[in-house]
Amino acid sequence: MILLLKNVWGYYSQYKLYASVYFIGVLFDLAVESFIALSFKFLLDNAIMPKNQNVMIMVLILLVAGTLIARFGYAFRCYLYAKMLAGIMANIRYQLFQKMQQLSLKYYSNARAGDILSLFSNDLASIEYMINLAVPAGVAAFLSIVINTVIIFNLDWELALISSIGLLLCSLGTYIFNRRAFLANEHMKDMQASFLSRIEENINAQQLIKSFNLQNILNRSFETHNTQLSQITRKALFLNYLMEITPNSIIAIFNVIIICLGAYFAFKDYISPGTLVSFNNLFVGLSTAVYSFTWVFPVLMGSSASMKRIQAFQDQPTEVKNLPEAREIQEFQQGIELHNVNFGYTNEDVCLNNVNLKIPKGASVAIVGPSGSGKSSILNLIMRFYDPQSGSITIDGQDLRSIKVESLHRLIGIVLQENFLFNDSIRENLKIANPEASDDDIAVASAAAKIYKFIITLPNGYDTVVGERGGQLSGGQRQRIALARAILCKPSILILDEATSALDPKTEKAINKTLKKLHTQMTIINITHRLANIQDYDIIYVIEKGRVVETGTHQKLMEKQGLYAELCQKQEGFSIKDDFGHAEMESKKLADISLFRNLDTALLEELADLFVSEYYPAGKTIINKTELGDRFYVIVRGTVEIRKTLADGSEKIVNVLWDGDYFGEFALLKERHQGSANVRTRTPCLLLSLRRRQFERVISKNPGLRVEMEKEMDKRLAQLAAGE
Repeated sequence: MILLLKNVWGYYSQYKLYASVYFIGVLFDLAVESFIALSFKFLLDNAIMPKNQNVMIMVLILLVAGTLIARFGYAFRCYLYAKMLAGIMANIRYQLFQKMQQLSLKYYSNARAGDILSLFSNDLASIEYMINLAVPAGVAAFLSIVINTVIIFNLDWELALISSIGLLLCSLGTYIFNRRAFLANEHMKDMQASFLSRIEENINAQQLIKSFNLQNILNRSFETHNTQLSQITRKALFLNYLMEITPNSIIAIFNVIIICLGAYFAFKDYISPGTLVSFNNLFVGLSTAVYSFTWVFPVLMGSSASMKRIQAFQDQPTEVKNLPEAREIQEFQQGIELHNVNFGYTNEDVCLNNVNLKIPKGASVAIVGPSGSGKSSILNLIMRFYDPQSGSITIDGQDLRSIKVESLHRLIGIVLQENFLFNDSIRENLKIANPEASDDDIAVASAAAKIYKFIITLPNGYDTVVGERGGQLSGGQRQRIALARAILCKPSILILDEATSALDPKTEKAINKTLKKLHTQMTIINITHRLANIQDYDIIYVIEKGRVVETGTHQKLMEKQGLYAELCQKQEGFSIKDDFGHAEMESKKLADISLFRNLDTALLEELADLFVSEYYPAGKTIINKTELGDRFYVIVRGTVEIRKTLADGSEKIVNVLWDGDYFGEFALLKERHQGSANVRTRTPCLLLSLRRRQFERVISKNPGLRVEMEKEMDKRLAQLAAGE
């Protein structure tokens, strides 16, 4: 409650003049209301009963004048308060949004989107309701209680003392339920935020839900959480009602007591009839004020929980921020270096271990390695999305922490594997990189990214709205728009993170030509698994388990016959035809797979001819754990995720496979379920598949060979079961 009052005071202090005028007006209104109640004493005792016309006229004039002034003043106060409330809420929204921009990616990797959305919906609505209704009503009620209490003690101290006992009992009732109501309301707000997160997750996962027929499971889960929310809501509302009902019941009882005692005192001539009527009216006003005050408390409880959540969000540390002495960097002159860098997204997680690498200005640099080796972590550190736990990253000899983040980002254009587009026109999505760009600049960048011809065929051209997250476009179209956006900002450094993963071979080839031209204008850092695209790069860094294990040009690395050569060999042996629609595999590729290593050349060639091309868009499930597998797959182009279902029903990505990798080989020998794993495409994928019945037809010619292959399969299954 102290936090609530402190924050409310801070909100009003931004509008001191408006707030002062408003609450002075409230005080005037209360004075008029009290005078109206007190006027019965003057009219009865000093005007009507003694027949004093002058007193009556004076009292009536004061009543009329005071009421008219109060009503006209009330309209003016409402205008001031509306203006002040709109300003306060705008400031709170802006502060929350500004904080969102300041928080690092580490916060967003752990936060639930529903919790943040709840701040802008439920919590802000609760605070707006409090400031709009509860605070004015609470202040008016408090002042009314003070004013009326002073007046009734002046009228008759004995009746006033009895009234005060009722007020104290009212306060006691509120105190009894206060703490419990606060905790219940806080719990309800947390549950509502969790509920929003669950609904948002359901919206984003509709393709997955329908693919695995999860509707009934999720309905049951939703029903359970809905029941829990209903129960805590019922408890919170009931406690709020008790806080309201208890004081009102006490007031009603004491109101009757006051009427009875007052009537007796007037009958015995201890007080005048005017005093009785005025006292009763004042007590009714006092009762109304107490009622309003008790109504305010549940609202304050709910708002206090909301305020606590908003304050907790505002207090989140900004891990990556400009130091006070940070300075601008105007241009990129020498190069980027990582010195003994150690980094992990958590204290327990080590992604990079003592990494050292140099990226000279004007060079084309590729960073490659197996999935999970730490390639994207290097990108995140160069962009200063995160800071290393130890070591340093410098640009032109200056530590990134000594440079203003905004000036660093002005030097860099970036294209990610999953690029975000705003629900706006193509033009506006491009111009966020360079608001001053002309239509000619946009056209040139679009042409370089091989998206210009597509855009001009659209009915609205560059004014075409791309939809939520760019959903009206294909993955490849979004990728090319993202590349055009990066080119448009004319960066000194261009970072590509699997930037061509969603492109067909023809477009990828054209984009690579563009990148070669850009190489003369900017430094290129390419994080990729498509090794055929980087064979002419100046420097290639090979990362494995968070360490730089190899460095050199393509030719030198191939001569070493190390990890890089192994990765290149895995991606060789395929030919793609018909613009990403058809692929073929050399028979020698099959010999690299343990299951086929004992087959002779003739059998390998026969099997290679039986493979069929299959194309899958991003986000498509290839293998469902609930289905019987009957096919073996080899990835020609693209990336797939192996997703394991955990005990709580959620999924965890346990492996990522790409060009040259394979899966499902055990389905060739035995009819079996896929275990606890699903296989889903991360990017558009071109696969080659072999069905079990075709495979069996080939090896049936050699029964002994099948026995050997089954032994190999059993050996591999035992290794997988042991976690090898």
